[in-house]
Amino acid sequence: MKTLRNFFRDIAHYPSAVAGMIIILLLVALAVYALIKIPYKEAIRLWRGGEEVWYQNPKFAPPIWYNWFTEKKQPVSFAVKSGDGEGMMQKTVTVGEQDTSSIEMAYNFDYNYDGYPQDLLIYFTSSYAAKQPFVSVYLITPDDRKVRISDFGVGAKQTFRFSQEEKLLKRLKSSDVMTGLFSVPKSDPPVTLKGTYQLLIQGVTFEKGSDINAELVMHGQVAGWAGTDHQRRDLTVSLLWGAPVALAFGLLAAVFTAVLTMIIAAVGAWYGGWIDNLIQRITEVN
Repeated sequence: MKTLRNFFRDIAHYPSAVAGMIIILLLVALAVYALIKIPYKEAIRLWRGGEEVWYQNPKFAPPIWYNWFTEKKQPVSFAVKSGDGEGMMQKTVTVGEQDTSSIEMAYNFDYNYDGYPQDLLIYFTSSYAAKQPFVSVYLITPDDRKVRISDFGVGAKQTFRFSQEEKLLKRLKSSDVMTGLFSVPKSDPPVTLKGTYQLLIQGVTFEKGSDINAELVMHGQVAGWAGTDHQRRDLTVSLLWGAPVALAFGLLAAVFTAVLTMIIAAVGAWYGGWIDNLIQRITEVN
């Protein structure tokens, strides 16, 4: 115990050594956290995952703290599903006549950004036997405009992308759907209209037991604490798992170097003569 205390007392006289130990301890703590938080199999699944895993993320997005250092704030990505819970897209079902039902889903979100999102998407799921449900999608802006987005029948699984709706683009009279939806009307150059927006989905089912659910995804310009890559992957996974991998390589390299040094020194001491002199000269050069 006394020896250990003396060791740390000696180390304390060298600030660079103290800093190095702190960095190593932080890396060890990060590596342990990564192994607990994201087990190896889960990390592989996430990193190899495609759209089905990372569909909620935009491509090439900087981290959310990017907004802390810029004057113009960029929209943050989010996703919300329909349901009855707090913070969810509120869903109301009204049973009608002849096995029909009216379904309304609404979600309010604040938009106080200077930039425009990459895209808005709605992932629909529905259950029916023969007759497809029908939905109408609207976006209510902070200045109380009710913008009709589209009307269509919903399959069992269906993705609706706002940016690919050509009829909407014509109605907005804009070169880009996101710019047309989130801009002050007739502003030139376009200026974002800040405030509270509401996504409104009004659906009708035509069979008993038929239902519609939806998930709204905004692909903003920033996402996550580490950003995303070209495959929408959250770079937090690679950064967290970089710690244990880096420590493993560092430890192996240190052990290999120490063992190799001992072997070379032993060879020099065993054979002596010109071999020992050569090893000493090489050591001096290094």
